[in-house]
Amino acid sequence: MNKKSNDLLHHRSLIKRTIFAGLILSVVAASCSKNNDELITETQATAAGIENLKKGMLEGQEITYERKNGMNFFQGDIVLSDQQLSGGLSANKGGASLSRWPGGKIYYTVANNMGSINANKITTAVNEYNAKTNTQWIPRTNQTNYVEFIFGSSSGSDGWAHIGYQGGKQTISLDQYISVGSVIHEMGHTVGLYHEHSRKDRDQYVSIQWNNIQDGQAYNFNQYTSGTDIGPFNINSVMMYWPTSYSKNGLPTIKKADNTNFTYSRTGFTTGDINTINTMYP
Repeated sequence: MNKKSNDLLHHRSLIKRTIFAGLILSVVAASCSKNNDELITETQATAAGIENLKKGMLEGQEITYERKNGMNFFQGDIVLSDQQLSGGLSANKGGASLSRWPGGKIYYTVANNMGSINANKITTAVNEYNAKTNTQWIPRTNQTNYVEFIFGSSSGSDGWAHIGYQGGKQTISLDQYISVGSVIHEMGHTVGLYHEHSRKDRDQYVSIQWNNIQDGQAYNFNQYTSGTDIGPFNINSVMMYWPTSYSKNGLPTIKKADNTNFTYSRTGFTTGDINTINTMYP
């Protein structure tokens, strides 16, 4: 972590303690799509968000999620439908996906207010998927089932997406300062991928530092055991959390299983990511 990031985190920590002494912060949806400079927004998880936490069933497993703005947020940036939480869409699990896009074809549109910078990031990410995976991201004409990329926050660096194929219109939200790697990450949720750190075998490879996690956010580090793990655990996966995701003190929330730190740079697909997606979409 560079000096600028450390200074920002220290400054943010002081602000957070001051604000919590007097009032409740507004919550942000977010999560896993941050690098070290993006931790400023990540530390805005709040008491208001804790009050919105709900229990639900996903593929027979009890999970904790946040109900916000009429949507169900799981692990920070994954949006589950009410049907998914009621046990629907149970077929074709794989890579922890609930349902796959027919023929691997994902039709998409981009909101008019997206702006050229993020539109270019979307184009880059789409080209990565189309060149390296068996999914095809195709501009929509009049298809009923499709994804719309919408603009999120003008000051944030986060994103969120509906998980897997749900039918009808689905959404991928992108903040102004999101990275291309994190656009690929959010699109991974649309394809049907959950977070790498929630795999059933994760404790063999990483150690969750529970004491460093923000109050009320520990549920984001629970394992999701009802999905199917494809291939070996991949600590460099584009679907991995950052080592300091949801940190309350700037210290790692995830380390290697031997309790050493790891460096993570979400720039794009790893070979393991590509193999997982292509197993799901042969």
